[in-house]
Amino acid sequence: MTTSIRIAHVHISLALVYLIVALLSLVNFILAQFGLAPALDNLYWFRLHMITIGVLAQAVLGVLPLLLMRQLHTTPPRAAAQWALLALFNLGLLLLSVGQVLWSQPLRSSGGWVLLLAVALWLALLAQMWRRAPRPRPLEAAFFLAGPTYLLLGVSMALSMLESWPAPVSYQGIKEAHVHNNIFGFTGIVLAGVALNVLPALFGRGLARPAWVRPTFWLMTVGAFLLWLGPYSGMTPATGGGLLVYVGGVGLMLANVWQTMRRPIPMRSVHGAHWLISYAWIAAPALAAVVYALLGPDRLTPAEFELAVMQGLIYGWILQIVLAFLPAVGGRVLAGAEGWSPPINPAEGSRGSLVLLNLSVAAIWLASIALPWAQARPMVAMAYGLLIVAALPYVWRLGRVLHSARARTARAAHQP
Repeated sequence: MTTSIRIAHVHISLALVYLIVALLSLVNFILAQFGLAPALDNLYWFRLHMITIGVLAQAVLGVLPLLLMRQLHTTPPRAAAQWALLALFNLGLLLLSVGQVLWSQPLRSSGGWVLLLAVALWLALLAQMWRRAPRPRPLEAAFFLAGPTYLLLGVSMALSMLESWPAPVSYQGIKEAHVHNNIFGFTGIVLAGVALNVLPALFGRGLARPAWVRPTFWLMTVGAFLLWLGPYSGMTPATGGGLLVYVGGVGLMLANVWQTMRRPIPMRSVHGAHWLISYAWIAAPALAAVVYALLGPDRLTPAEFELAVMQGLIYGWILQIVLAFLPAVGGRVLAGAEGWSPPINPAEGSRGSLVLLNLSVAAIWLASIALPWAQARPMVAMAYGLLIVAALPYVWRLGRVLHSARARTARAAHQP
């Protein structure tokens, strides 16, 4: 096992730890709703950051150098730099997370600064790989540089809030810009890169429409920029235009994935269904906005609207993709084999988890947006319980993947 693979193993192991912590925080919420445990304070943003930064960004940070090595035919960053990045990233996340739970401004600010340094170092290492790569460089690899760039911008927006820097328009505008950078910029663009680079090989076939990669990249990258600029500067037309441009890029990506799954022979894949259904939850904010306009702020407060929107994005989109694909991608990366062999087989997916996870997220979303929070809380708690049950098969599979990787390392160490 090479150094880069060992470091990826640590990243994915930590992602599993943070995933379990996030699920345990849901258990506390469930028990507290029925008077079975005291409610812990300030877990909302803690849980969201555990999933988005602790699980998703952590896993991407570990796997991305290995993906770029294959795509760009170049060498990985120096081992010392990768270890330093791992330490900085997790130190920043822990400081931020503890600060959120304790509501400590010094800890949260310290965590934000350390995370900013870590993401800047990460981006510098990826750019170094890009510069060393022989020309022509595949455009598909650009997704994996653009995504972390938006994460750097998103962390800087978070620091702006934590340090109370002057806002061009308002605190709410910076908060929205922060969310847009992390969700649509970093997460959306990196996942599009996975869809166009990794999924076809995982499905055992070639990408159906390679010519669509370039317009997909530019539509999503420009759209994400406008989705940052609009709320940050108060330019509403930029936000609306950015959303239309971004959705066009997402539509091209999904159409490419769909055609890839259908040609030359239609395939039935639980993982493919996870991917396609998860993107329906990106459309949920638009539907929630219609409901909000119909009910009005007296019936549905902005805080409740934000809660409903974030539930769909975090659990229906991000968590669903992480659960379904991290064991599959992580297992193949840690195995160190060239390519993505063997392709995904049905035993790696769970139809029960597919159905149960999306039903539970739908229940959380509907209860949060359609009922007063006092009535919604017990329903949301029960739906969280179903979500945890849906996650367990994939959590178990990821644990097995990491155990197998450790066993291979031990056997290799004892071989003469």
